[in-house]
This record gives sequence, C-alpha cells and structure tokens, in this order.
Amino acid sequence: AGLTKAGALLTEKVVAKVASKAEVAAAANAGNAAHNAASYAGLKLDLKTTEAANDLVESLRKTGQLPESYVNKAQAMDNGWKPGKALNNTSPGKQIGGDIFENSNNILPSSPGRVWREADIGIDNTMSRSNQAGTRLLYSDDGLLYITTDHYETATSIGKWK
Repeated sequence: AGLTKAGALLTEKVVAKVASKAEVAAAANAGNAAHNAASYAGLKLDLKTTEAANDLVESLRKTGQLPESYVNKAQAMDNGWKPGKALNNTSPGKQIGGDIFENSNNILPSSPGRVWREADIGIDNTMSRSNQAGTRLLYSDDGLLYITTDHYETATSIGKWK
C-alpha cells in the first residue's frame, strides 16, 4: 500500500509538472500568436504605405521632384493653411511635402552632406492633419527612400529613387 501511495504521489507530481509546462507552452503560443498578429498588421500597413508612395517615387525618379500636387509647408501657409488643420480648405487637392526632415531622432542613416526631405502619404487633405496617421515618405538627396507609419518613431527602407 505504501508503494501505491508513493506511486500515486509521484504520478501526481508528474501530472502537475506536465500541466505546468503545458500552461507555459499555451501562454507562449498565445503570446506568439499575438506577436504574429501585430507583426502582420505592421507589415500590412508598411505595404499599404509603400503602395501609396508609388506616384511620389515615380515622380522623384522621372523629375527629381514630388508631383505638382505637393506643396511645402511655407507655400501652404502662404495660402492661409494653419499647421494641424485640413489642407484642402486653403490648397484644394494638395498634399504637404518637400520640407527638410532634420532626422534629429536618428531613425535614418546619416552621411556627411545628406539632406532628408519628407512628404505626406495617404493623408486625407479634407481632414484635420492632427487626426490622421503619421504616414510619410522620407527621401534623401542621394536617392534613399524610407517610409514611416508611426510619425517618425521608426522608418523602413523601401529602396532608392536614384
């Protein structure tokens, strides 16, 4: 009877250990699933932003400049635009782009003499800019292209325009 009791105790410990490992594995898998879902959502946004930048990249490649539908912030303000407000109110059909991006948070590669510029991507110019996603194209004078989908927290390389 003592052996049976010891065997039962051992079995109970093994079952508890296996159950504990199963719980840890289940939690890890749930964490991985959440991580994978978040990664998928991020990659999907990167793809959408990159696709939205196609016309800008093509214009840079052909002319070295953004499309005519882009005005820099000074031009927009000359037309009466106020930062954070909807651009369409004062510059119908236009987007903001072409201003120098300082790269003060060093999210982009630096090189002596390199100048970075920024352009809105996928912004609805009839809505207040302060209520929109921070999706931008960042492009350098030596041909590098990056996008940011989180208003300059991170940047993803999408190739070169030169």
